[in-house]
Parts: sequence; C-alpha cells; structure tokens
Amino acid sequence: MSTETADDKPRSASRKNTFAGTDADRMARAAALMDHEFNDIAHLRNALTHSSAKSNKHPSNERMEFLGDAVLGLIVSEMLYDWYPDFPEGELTRVKSVAVSRAVLADRVRERGFAELMYLGKGVRREGGARLPVSILANLYEALLCAVYADGGLKAARKFVEDDLGPVIRSITSHQFQQNYKSALQHLVQSRNERAPTYKVISEVGPDHQKEFHVVVQVDGVSFGPGVGRNKKEAEQRAAKAALTELLKEFDKADDDDELLEVPVPEDEFDDE
Repeated sequence: MSTETADDKPRSASRKNTFAGTDADRMARAAALMDHEFNDIAHLRNALTHSSAKSNKHPSNERMEFLGDAVLGLIVSEMLYDWYPDFPEGELTRVKSVAVSRAVLADRVRERGFAELMYLGKGVRREGGARLPVSILANLYEALLCAVYADGGLKAARKFVEDDLGPVIRSITSHQFQQNYKSALQHLVQSRNERAPTYKVISEVGPDHQKEFHVVVQVDGVSFGPGVGRNKKEAEQRAAKAALTELLKEFDKADDDDELLEVPVPEDEFDDE
C-alpha cells in the first residue's frame, strides 16, 4: 500500500489518469468497481460527492459517511467474531482497529480507483489533481459502503466488505495475531508507507541460564517499549505490542493533522441541472 506524507513534494496529477467520461459513464465505472448493480444510482452519485461540490440536486456524502461508519463497524465486527472464535475480545479489537483505520480505508479507495471518480469543487481541484487528506478518502470508503447498504441492504454491504477487506483482515491475522504482534505492526506500518520497524536489544539482565532481554522497537524515528522477555523473540513481540497499542491510539485523534495524498480528479463543472 502507498501513501504520501505532507512533507513529500506533490506529484503532478497526469490528465491521462483523470476520468474524462460522462456522468453516466462515471456511475457505470463506479458501480462496476463495487461489483453492485444499483437500483437507485442516486445513492452512488451522492456517495461520490464531496462537500465542496454539493448542490441542491446533489447533496454531499457527509451523512452517508456517518451511517457507513456504523455499517462498516458492524460488518467487520461480525466477520471477526465468526472467523476467529478463539480470539479474545482484546485481540478482536486490535485487528478491527487496523482493518478499519483511516490509512487502510484510504489506500483501498486509491487502489480500487474510486479517488479519481470523486466530485470535487473548484476550490479543491487544481490542474487535474488535488491534495486530499487521508480522512476524505477514508470517509469516501464509508460513504460508498453506505450507498451499497442503502441500495441493496446488509447482505450486499457485507459482500462488498468481505470481498474488499477480507484479504486485509486475513493478512493482519496471519500467523495468529495474538501471538504475532510483530506481524501486525509490520502491516500497520506498511499501510502508512513508513519504513519497516527496527528492533534493538538495549540490555541483557541476569545470568545466562536466566537472562532477561530488554528490546525497543523504532518506527519512523520514534522508539517504543521496552519489551521484556526471556529471549529476544519474546521481548521483540512485547515491544511490538507496546508500539501497536500507541500507534492505534493515534488513529482515534482528530483529522486536523491528516497526511495529504495526491489523487487525480475529473474536470467537472457543477450546477443544479
């Protein structure tokens, strides 16, 4: 997965990557990407409309984000509950936190090609491109899920989430999540396009037959831990758990400091016709 930090130099959005078709073409493409045949295409149209492009005829997707967030939480919670009967509540919560994080949802929007289909106002667009906060793309994911839910019900919404986030969840939980915090931390860090975590033994305490290892893990220049264990592997797992706990807390903060992503957007004019 790939993101761009606010400190990176902006990339020029190539016009060949923008969507140049008609409104109907765009709806057809979005529906195809979602693998859902809409009974009422207005749900999809509204889901793709950012607040900067709303009109009397086409409201923004803000209300849809609200419901989509709740639907996403229900579906992912249900998936985890059914798929991993041996996971305790704490581990289910950690997996869910990663799977529905803004970073993961934003990357899914970009990778699936939904970002370039958004309706954005002139104040946001520039030269065929826009620098959008991660939160806008993550909110778009929730709005699109809401569109499927409003049009086809919970069954259709569940299919979309299982098909799209199912592989992400299985990746997070590979090698048993509750016993492999290093794997979960690696996945989280990669989703934010940061360098791989590095582990360092800072001290070894006690005699050889009863040694205690102290390990810290560094993520993007920040150290977490130490993790303490009877061997380096155990200490690294505990350091990774400490880092994962702290990093997941950051995802619950306000969106004021969102990273900015360069995404292609169409050259649209908006009116109430």
